[in-house]
Amino acid sequence: MSLPQSTNPSFWTRTAVAAAPGKALQEDIRRDVTVIGAGITGLRAALELASSGASVALLDAHEPGWGASGRTGGQVNPLAHAVPEKIIAQLGNTFGPRMLESYVNSGNELFNLIAEHQLDCDAVQNGWIRGAHCTGAIKELEAMHKGWSEYGLDISFTQGQALRELSGSDAYKTATVVKSGGCIQPLSYSRELARVATEQGAEIYSCSPALSVTPDNRQWQVSTPSGKVTSDWVLFCTNGYTDDTLKGLKQTIVPLISVQAVTRPLSDAEYNAILPQGHTLSDTRRVIYYCRKDNHNRLLFGSLGMSEQCNTADRKRLHKAISHVFPQFSATDLDVYWGGRLAFTPEVLPHLHEPAPGILAGLGYNGRGVAMGTVMGRILAERVQGKAPEDLAIPTTGFKAFPFHGMHRLGVYSAIKYYEARDAIDTRIG
Repeated sequence: MSLPQSTNPSFWTRTAVAAAPGKALQEDIRRDVTVIGAGITGLRAALELASSGASVALLDAHEPGWGASGRTGGQVNPLAHAVPEKIIAQLGNTFGPRMLESYVNSGNELFNLIAEHQLDCDAVQNGWIRGAHCTGAIKELEAMHKGWSEYGLDISFTQGQALRELSGSDAYKTATVVKSGGCIQPLSYSRELARVATEQGAEIYSCSPALSVTPDNRQWQVSTPSGKVTSDWVLFCTNGYTDDTLKGLKQTIVPLISVQAVTRPLSDAEYNAILPQGHTLSDTRRVIYYCRKDNHNRLLFGSLGMSEQCNTADRKRLHKAISHVFPQFSATDLDVYWGGRLAFTPEVLPHLHEPAPGILAGLGYNGRGVAMGTVMGRILAERVQGKAPEDLAIPTTGFKAFPFHGMHRLGVYSAIKYYEARDAIDTRIG
């Protein structure tokens, strides 16, 4: 397994709680469960398993929160990308409603977990605004509002002056508001999950990439550069940074790049004028705009891009985006840029796989990883603890390769250009 390429550190590294001292695996050990990937999913799974008395070794090529879990915008968005009817058509009448319930409850599950363990991560649950970028998108919001309300999501409409007061922006005339949404400091959240998992007995090994996973007399042996873990279960929690360690898993998702920038420190007047009640904000663009305040004195703005280093084209997209939503800001107001990988699935829903007895993989959150990664970690732990696959909230499926996976970078680049053009046409014609 090759280490992921280095990238610009996110702004979150400046404000996160301190990381615990890391240690690499330097010996051969035996544990009940090996977790690969110390992001939100892996850390939640390790916490739940260790709390129940299982011995857990968690391996990461870098450190907890190094990947997308520590680079995300930290928005807690408890809503899938499709209307409930479509999801039920995809998953059936058993798993469809369970998936919907998982999304509806995901925000509260995360914030309840934070409260239960007193995680220090700047948690704010003041709601999520989703704005229609054009009049045509209002129909999409209406369908989402109608469908998800029927399944228990506290989602409402706002428009006109009321929306202007909530957002501090004139860019959107109509929006939905999901009350259970919010935001966190994601690197702090990851590090705090690591802290409490360790307190419960989980062992976290940094700089310990999984090089191979091989069967060993009804168990599994995970090899790292300096040691091995033998365990009954191995959990792959690698999401957008999935490699070929588990054959076929990488091909089930396409990694997309979420690029972000954060403003210079704002004055009190500037800061209080935008999202004054602490909501997060995103829109219905195909190449999404999203933003939030950092709960201190800066505004974070993001979109889709092509480079974890946030290249020139990505920066220009962010400059255009922020000047559209908040025209009081320009390129010179943006201070720190970075990017991270999210995992996109063909169904635009999370995947749960059990390709062999004792092997699990949970990934593919399609930009909803803060909330749904938290949920998936619990579900993985439930399976290890004995819950039958047919009783889980997410269906267990086989590997299905993403069409033309080998050409995904070219495909993503072309799609972004095409969808940007579509979004521009939408806004011109209203």
